[in-house]
Amino acid sequence: MGPDVLRARISEGPEQAARWVEAAALNGLINAQLAFGQMLLDGHGVPRDPQAGLRWFSIAAAAGSAEGINMVGRCHERGWGVPADPSEAARHYRAAAEKGHGWGQFNLACLLLDGHGVAPDRAQALVWFVRAARGRHMGRHVKSMTMIGRYLEQGWDRPARPAAALRWYRRGAEGGDYRGQFDYARLLLERSGDLAAALPWFEQAVESGVPAFCRNVGAGLRTSGIPALQQVARRALERACATGEAGDLRAYASALAEGLGGPADPEGARLWFTQARQVESAPLPVPPAAPRPADPRPLLHRLRRRLTLGLRRLVLR
Repeated sequence: MGPDVLRARISEGPEQAARWVEAAALNGLINAQLAFGQMLLDGHGVPRDPQAGLRWFSIAAAAGSAEGINMVGRCHERGWGVPADPSEAARHYRAAAEKGHGWGQFNLACLLLDGHGVAPDRAQALVWFVRAARGRHMGRHVKSMTMIGRYLEQGWDRPARPAAALRWYRRGAEGGDYRGQFDYARLLLERSGDLAAALPWFEQAVESGVPAFCRNVGAGLRTSGIPALQQVARRALERACATGEAGDLRAYASALAEGLGGPADPEGARLWFTQARQVESAPLPVPPAAPRPADPRPLLHRLRRRLTLGLRRLVLR
């Protein structure tokens, strides 16, 4: 089963897709095992169950799947279905990285860079970022290109080379990495002052970035004093509202009230401020009750016990 067929199945109705993918996973198809594990992590078409997701990733990993090995590492790093253990995550990332898996190489490099679960080693982290960016086995990893740009711009463990950093940022940007798009636009503007060239990249970064990233972009560009960048900031603050957090809703409402990057919109601001107040006044969710401990007795014994009790009730009536 190729990736195109799998994507087509997953794009169907969530419950129907989950049944189809689970059946394929049970029949030993590694791509389906990985996909079903992700469905269980996300709660897509099935109840969310990180522990079950980890089991499916582990099955794929045992079959030699580099993606499965990487996802087992991801679960250990993030605490999905298992207590967080960055050192165990690093072990799995390294195994995936040595198989040439781009995400495994990137994830291992990030742990080495931060010293999270392993001894910090920026030089070795750069080695893995470069391997992932070159992608000899599984395609070039664009986020690693952006990280190489960071190394070169910041001068980590070596003299800064902003011109080389700009080239790597551009590679990440053209590959679709929203952080690469932002960094390329930022450095391009700093070095050449070419707003016309930088602006489309800022816009692309906002449209493809996650809400938390957009929040930071909005906060950073709103004070630029440049109308075109303030318009990008307004859009970024709007996109950040997808978090549903009161702070993001208020930030966008303030932008509308102030006329940041466009005409003021008092009515729109009022509606967003109202939503923020509703979020703040909403009661906190009640945590789910702890699951009852499993009955250690064998299933057959429990069934016999239930049958006996049922018969006794009939006799006593």
